[in-house]
Amino acid sequence: MDGRKKINARSILVWAVANLFYLYEVILRVSPSVMTDGLMWHYGITTGALGLLVSCFYFSYTALQIPCGLILDRLGPRNLISFSVILSILGSVLFAATDLMWAAQLGRFLVGAGAASAFVSSLQIASVLFPVRYFPLFAGITNMMGTFGALCGGFPVARSVNVLGWRETVFLLAGLGVIIALLAFLIIPKVVKISENAHPRDRFSPVLAKLLKNKQIILAGLVGGFMYLPISAFSELWAIPFFMANYNINNETASFAASTLFVGFALGSIPVAMVARKVNGYMKTIRFSIIGVALLFIPLIYVRNIYLSFAIVFLMGILTNGEVLVFTCAKNNESPSNAGAAIALSNGLIMFAGLIFQPVLGILLDLFWTGTTSEHGLRLYEISCYQKAILTLPICLVIAYILSLFMRETMELEKHQIESPTAS
Repeated sequence: MDGRKKINARSILVWAVANLFYLYEVILRVSPSVMTDGLMWHYGITTGALGLLVSCFYFSYTALQIPCGLILDRLGPRNLISFSVILSILGSVLFAATDLMWAAQLGRFLVGAGAASAFVSSLQIASVLFPVRYFPLFAGITNMMGTFGALCGGFPVARSVNVLGWRETVFLLAGLGVIIALLAFLIIPKVVKISENAHPRDRFSPVLAKLLKNKQIILAGLVGGFMYLPISAFSELWAIPFFMANYNINNETASFAASTLFVGFALGSIPVAMVARKVNGYMKTIRFSIIGVALLFIPLIYVRNIYLSFAIVFLMGILTNGEVLVFTCAKNNESPSNAGAAIALSNGLIMFAGLIFQPVLGILLDLFWTGTTSEHGLRLYEISCYQKAILTLPICLVIAYILSLFMRETMELEKHQIESPTAS
């Protein structure tokens, strides 16, 4: 029962290690954004090809979300997390060591495969170890940890790339992963059982079929995917080149501008969860977030004052936290024994949007390219090219708002779970 769950130091430590893995995964995910020039020069590729290379991360990450959720619900997180970190390490080493494009793509694919269990592991552990009324709060903190990872993947990685080189930086990140793998294996218990009804021999197919028929979970993933595009499609890859083109600054300074969104995302994660409680509605908060971010994109695209851009991006980061609430909606629309799989399915759909729009924005940039090149033969994209490409993102947010109108409010259902003597 929910009443038997207590917040103690041991539970927090286990959850913290899972969050450390998520932080590390986000560093690996966003780090190519400060390596764009080096990668394009090394492989002699355009922005469209670069977007495809980076998005290889999402192909495996997205495809493995549901399998990871099902495994977590039945077998527990320790071995899965340890193996996943090792897989990300191997992918990073391959990405840094190769001169072949297909091998670099395979490296990013392996990094994504290893990272697939990171976010859902953190949320699954939170749903198991802590009372259900605290789940939105811990989900917000987990997202905040991911934001810290994005910040670490910004200026610090950019600095390392400029001093050591992009290959050496990726090798250093791989070494950091070894420490995290050891911590996960030593601290996380072998089994974190989510429900008395979950069994390791439960067949995956019926559970997956059940989840795919749940329209509320699908809607949560689709709405969350469009809401997360300011991060997955913009900040994680194209924000830094956009700011470099708009203000004629280097990648280190541009990484500060892009990181401002992540700072807002980190600072707003807990307050947004509290606001949802205060207004007694997850959907109210989600829809307000969608409207706010969509409206902020317009001045961001066309403003030419870097300080005003900092302020806009910061506010955008705060409001984007409404996306975190879709995981609570997804979890509340499924039985506790399948909570991890429900979260994973929603997260998979959210990451699928990033998989699609990272290369799509690159293709649009190539489409709008005016023919200008650098002295090294690299394509130079004028600010108008970025403006036209990025304008697709607020359009996607309008679609998210329309879809959100078909999502049901689950806060009352959650209260019933807390009060029910049979809740698990």
